[in-house]
Amino acid sequence: MIRAETRGRLRLLVLARPEKRNAIDTALAEGLIAGLQAAAEDSAVTAIVLAAEGPGFCAGADLTELRALAADPSARAARAALSEAILLAPGRTAKPVVAAVQGAALGAGAALALCCDQMLMAEGASLGFPEAKHGMLPALMAPVLLRHLAPRQVFSLLASGRALPAAEAASLGLCPAPVPAAALLEQAAALAEGLATLPPPAMLALKQLCAAGAQPLPEGFARARAAREALA
Repeated sequence: MIRAETRGRLRLLVLARPEKRNAIDTALAEGLIAGLQAAAEDSAVTAIVLAAEGPGFCAGADLTELRALAADPSARAARAALSEAILLAPGRTAKPVVAAVQGAALGAGAALALCCDQMLMAEGASLGFPEAKHGMLPALMAPVLLRHLAPRQVFSLLASGRALPAAEAASLGLCPAPVPAAALLEQAAALAEGLATLPPPAMLALKQLCAAGAQPLPEGFARARAAREALA
C-alpha cells in the first residue's frame, strides 16, 4: 500500500494502490502513518516527499470499505478517528513533508496533500471536493481548507464540489506554480530538501508555531464530528 524509498537524505513515500486510484483504506492509512513515523525516527533522513503511483494522486476515502463498516458503529468511529489521524500525521512529523500531486487529488486525498507542509502540483493536476455532489457533508475538508483560504472561498469550493485546477490553486497561494509532470518528483525533492534547515525538534516547533496562526485541526475535527453527528 505504501512504498518507501530512500534517495540520499530524502525519504519518498508512495501511495501504491493504483488499481483503486490510491483510495485511502485502513491499510493504506496505517501504512502512511507508520511510514512517516519511520522517516521521522531515521537520523539519516532529513526530508520527506509524499507521492503516488498511477495517473492520479488519490481518489479519496475508499467508499467500498466505508460502506462495509456502515452497520458497525464502533468500526465507523475507529475509521473516522483514523481519517483524522492520517491528516494530522504530516504536521506532527518532525521533518518537512512535501506532497507531489499529479492528476486528481479528491476529497480526503486533496485534504492529505493540503495537510503536508508544502504541496507541489503538476500541470494538469487538480484538487477536488466532490462530497456535496453526492449528498455528503465535506466535514473534514472544511477545517483543512480554512487553514489556507477565507471562509467564503471555502464555502464556494465545498458547496459547489467543483475541481480546483493546479493553476488556480497556485493563484490562491495553495502551492507554487505548476510544474511539468515529468519534473514533479525532482522538483518536489528539491523543495523538501531546501526546507530541511533545522534539526527535528526545532522543525517540529516551527510547524507548531506556524499552525498556531490557523484553525487548529483537532478543534476543527471536533466541530466536524459534531456536525456529522447532528446529521445522523
